[in-house]
Order: sequence, then structure tokens, then C-alpha cells
Amino acid sequence: MLPFDYAQGDIANIDSLMQRITLLCIGSLKSSWAKAACEDYADRLGHALAFDIAELPASKAREPEKQREEESERIIAAVEKRSGSLWVLDERGREMTSAVFAKELQNAKDRGDAMLFVLGGAYGLNDAVRKKAHRLLRLSAMTLPHELCRVVFLEQLYRACEIGRGSGYHH
Repeated sequence: MLPFDYAQGDIANIDSLMQRITLLCIGSLKSSWAKAACEDYADRLGHALAFDIAELPASKAREPEKQREEESERIIAAVEKRSGSLWVLDERGREMTSAVFAKELQNAKDRGDAMLFVLGGAYGLNDAVRKKAHRLLRLSAMTLPHELCRVVFLEQLYRACEIGRGSGYHH
């Protein structure tokens, strides 16, 4: 049985039919251009799926290795409180086209799977986070700054949703 009755016009539980996707990331956005772009894509995504961004505090440690370890621990703790297929955005991951990514999202939606995407901090993630992942996804062969990674990921997530809808956004 569906969580609401179409005939009665009950749409109070419509979110339960939408795919749930969370972007879990280290740090907050500091650049106004990145904030504006991320807010724009997050707003667009809100119409297509149950989407949220969870920001974890960046480490204040001076040494890169210490930063990576502290942030990875925070990510693992946050992941353990959530459910869904875990995808880690990582330079060691597999690149995929927008169309393939859209198909992966659609397959997860068809299975009713929530999805959790992780974007680490400036010094990346440790192997413990990678081992927890169902998938490692690489956004580019080039190194991108953290804020730009978030913008690129949100645009690709939006693009994947639009491909799934069959809109003219992807051409």
C-alpha cells in the first residue's frame, strides 16, 4: 500500500516516494560564488528528490595527515548514523559519464535505495573511509579545489536527475 491515497489527495507523505540523497562533506563554503552555485543546485534538486547537505567541521590540526585522520573519523561517525548506499568522491575512484551516473541513480531509485555521497576535506580521506564505500567516484582526472568539487558534484547530480526525467538540460 502506498503511504498516501491519490484519490484523497493526501500528499503529506510525498517525500517518502522521492529518492533520498545526502551529500556529507567536510567544512563549509567560504567563497560567495561557490555558495551561490551550491544553493542554486540544491534548490533545483529539492524539486526532484529528498536532498540535503550535511557539513562536518574541518579539522584544525596543522599537519595534513592529522587533518585527514580527524576528518575521516568524523565522516565514519556520521556515516554510521545514516543508511543508504555509500559513494565516496575520491581521486582513486572510477570516472563515469553523466549518462552512466544518471543510470546508476535511477537504478538506486528503482531499488528504493537512499544514497549517501561523501566529499572529504582538503587533504582527502583515509583508507578506512574508502573501505566503507560501496563505490568510489572520481569527478575528474584533474585536481580540483574542495569548493569547486562540491559545485561540480551538485551540477552532475542535477544533470543526472534531468537525464532521468528526459528534459533537454543534457544535450
